[in-house]
Amino acid sequence: MNKFIILSCIDVKEDDYSGPCVILGCVSDPSFMLFFPVSNENAKVIKYVLDGNDDYDINTNVLGIYKTMVSSWDASDMYLSGVIMDAVYDETLDDNILSIRLALSNQGSGHLDSLVRVNFLHAVLLAAMEEVEIIVSDKLLEQFKPHSDSGIEEYNEDCPKKHKKKASQHFPEDKEIVDIAKKIMSGKIQNNDSD
Repeated sequence: MNKFIILSCIDVKEDDYSGPCVILGCVSDPSFMLFFPVSNENAKVIKYVLDGNDDYDINTNVLGIYKTMVSSWDASDMYLSGVIMDAVYDETLDDNILSIRLALSNQGSGHLDSLVRVNFLHAVLLAAMEEVEIIVSDKLLEQFKPHSDSGIEEYNEDCPKKHKKKASQHFPEDKEIVDIAKKIMSGKIQNNDSD
């Protein structure tokens, strides 16, 4: 499992996508980020929440619904302890789909009280409002990994056997460097600097 936080929304201009995206940054590796496309209107609302604005105007009155949801959890002695994003198999589509659940915990004991299924936007807005982390499963991250058209996969112990490649297939072997390394390890090369 990998923990992510919501960083910001930006406009992306690429060949395959042009528009606003919300950025999720990995807590353990700040250089690893996930980009999710959102609509312009949703990007404005997410930015508004991330800026820490508490006042809701007519353009952000949708946030009142989320504020009411959080207040009802407080009244029930619960709080949002996290968001879980996973990939689950859908038989009708014969493919994995995104599944997002809110983890609600008991305020008294801190134990997990329930998991509530929500859509992506609800999860992002609530995680931003309550400043909680989003846990992304390894299975979902595997789905997000780009797949090379050349068929060369990165060598990894977790990869299926059909994708495993020997290190020599990835990196050319320089015979001269190998010979020099063998001489150094055997002690045949001496340091000639006697100064």
